[in-house]
Amino acid sequence: MQQTTRSGLPVQASQWRLVPVTTGLIACSMLGFLLVMYVSLPALVAWFTFVPFRISGNELQYGELGLQYWRLVTPVFLHFGWLHIVFNSLWLWDLGSRLELLLGRWNLLLLVIVMAVVSNVSQFLATGPSLFGGMSGVVFGLLGFSWVAPLLQPAWRIQPPPMVMALMVGWLLICLFGVIEVLGFGAIANGAHVGGLLSGAVLGAAFGFVSRLGGPGRPTAL
Repeated sequence: MQQTTRSGLPVQASQWRLVPVTTGLIACSMLGFLLVMYVSLPALVAWFTFVPFRISGNELQYGELGLQYWRLVTPVFLHFGWLHIVFNSLWLWDLGSRLELLLGRWNLLLLVIVMAVVSNVSQFLATGPSLFGGMSGVVFGLLGFSWVAPLLQPAWRIQPPPMVMALMVGWLLICLFGVIEVLGFGAIANGAHVGGLLSGAVLGAAFGFVSRLGGPGRPTAL
């Protein structure tokens, strides 16, 4: 796999030091996966969910968000299976590294935080208190950004191939219609996916518009 720098020169995927934010997000997701799957400490996991919970008998009892604002972001690092973490990490690397090379690490970090908050809040509003997590809301946000931003700033050659867009949007629709749950693969955080995609599209429009005002020679939007 190769990525492209602002100058157009290819960057090998093995050169992870060039994209520290993307690399760090994947590393934190891996830690969240290990915490959920292999560390038998529900009380520790409960520090990173959207709302705190405790186990009473065979039931989960949920608390309130309160002033624990880190919970608006941290659910994106929790993953509940090997396929969950592998596919999210692959998409995060592909989309995140492209944007980090173009916009810079701080802009990407800002984007991810906003997308994480919007996707997590969207999922909470859709389902109420529940145990959810994963980077897929952010991944759909990065997809929306990469789709919309080049429409306003053509100098940004980050738009995913049509086949990738069709695959991701098709997966979103399949999940929305409940096909995955009917097949017995578990619940899908559709609220996070839709919220992430829409927030990414809006951010892509904003960044692309600001960059267009500055001309194609200014790849960093904000």
